[in-house]
Amino acid sequence: MGRSFLLGIALGIVIGLYAAPMLGRPRIGLSKMSNVLSKLGTGSEHVPDKATRPTDDRAKSELFRISKWDITKHGDGSTVNVKRCISIYENTVACELVAHLGWIEGEKLVESIFEGGPDGWNMVAAKNR
Repeated sequence: MGRSFLLGIALGIVIGLYAAPMLGRPRIGLSKMSNVLSKLGTGSEHVPDKATRPTDDRAKSELFRISKWDITKHGDGSTVNVKRCISIYENTVACELVAHLGWIEGEKLVESIFEGGPDGWNMVAAKNR
């Protein structure tokens, strides 16, 4: 039993040392996604055209805002493209985004929810896939 305990502690330390560098990186959170989805009805399956969905620039600025990332620090090396959106409620769309973030290699797929308002589309939730 003593060897198993020591082996478990050693394995835990190794896993902790491996995972620790990843903890400091910015990441996309699920903060409001489940709360927003629970409030929304089934909605229509209407696919909005490009005029009634967020632009790529708006999606980028909103993703940085909701994720609390510094756009002045990481914005130049990052792009966000709105691939497709579906209307899920009045003035609310769910969109699939492809993000190329300056501090992460490759692309990340992001699911997001936008609400239309007087100042444009505001992201209320985002989740990476």
